[in-house]
Amino acid sequence: MARKKSEGIESLVSKVEPVSIQEITMLDWYAAFALINSEFAADEDAAKNSFDRAEAMMKEREKRI
Repeated sequence: MARKKSEGIESLVSKVEPVSIQEITMLDWYAAFALINSEFAADEDAAKNSFDRAEAMMKEREKRI
């Protein structure tokens, strides 16, 4: 039996709970900006590279504080 597709307003309701802003870390924040600034954002390793860059940013931040 096929599952009935949602219609109307029900189809607009997200099925996945969004991540709470309280769960976002400084590393996530830096990685997001590293990804946005990346010229290789479409690259398959973009997420890994963004987190690597974010970790480097966190280390540099610790040196400067």
